[in-house]
Amino acid sequence: MVDYYSVLARARLAIKGDTLSALRRFVGRVPFMQGIAHPAKLGIERILLPKEFGWVKVERGLAQGTWLHLKLWSEGNYWLGCHEVAVEELLKRLCRPGCIFYDIGAHLGFFSFGVANCAGPKGRVFAFEPDPENCVRLKEMMIRNNLQNRVEVVAAAAWSYTSSGGVPFRRGTSKAHGGVLADGIAPVLADGEMHLVSAISLDDFLRKGKPYADVVKIDVEGGECEVLKGAEELFSRSKPTLLCEVHHEKAAGWITEWLLRKGYTGEWRVPRELYPRLLLAQPVKASEV
Repeated sequence: MVDYYSVLARARLAIKGDTLSALRRFVGRVPFMQGIAHPAKLGIERILLPKEFGWVKVERGLAQGTWLHLKLWSEGNYWLGCHEVAVEELLKRLCRPGCIFYDIGAHLGFFSFGVANCAGPKGRVFAFEPDPENCVRLKEMMIRNNLQNRVEVVAAAAWSYTSSGGVPFRRGTSKAHGGVLADGIAPVLADGEMHLVSAISLDDFLRKGKPYADVVKIDVEGGECEVLKGAEELFSRSKPTLLCEVHHEKAAGWITEWLLRKGYTGEWRVPRELYPRLLLAQPVKASEV
């Protein structure tokens, strides 16, 4: 069945536009379908347009060879290895064997598992993910890939402070991931239901005896400044490389000034629509000062 789903998912990803609607229109136009009762048409749609989960191996890129449990209609880009290719390429270059990687906003673990492969048995990946449903899938896929010794799922939002009592979190839809809705910050596109999630600052995470990061990736749908506010010690002491998705102009200005005070230089990758944009920031070398 996985192969069947994979073929259909590949077709949808390869064709521009709303393929699901196009396929439904096609079903309605097939000569023998005309005159068939509506319930029968719905049944055939369910066969042709499956929405169930399937286990697939990532075909290429950073996470190539990794088993993922996906809804292939909406998450097939992970399976094809074409999810945020620029981020994949940067992480592949930055994450060497033995490195420590913080994945802030891990979602389904696509980057976490990919870096775990690059870092090897001596590396460690900490996947911060506040959404409980995502955490269940993350742990499921971690076990399937036998990465328990390399990947640790942190079921909390990285934030500017630690709150075991929880912070408000708005879940994303199929079009957007969720994020923390607190302290004047709201996830950019999420419009799902609200619930409370645990929050932890990265500095408090370190105080629990966790290792300092070599590379930090942040993608938290607008809360990136709050994550960095809780990481003063981390960026002052260990000087990790930062790869951050920045969602609006105010955040870009604040982060630029914050990194300058920490002795960092940044490289921006700006899309045509301006935001969100990708920031690669690294500490200035002594020879460059």
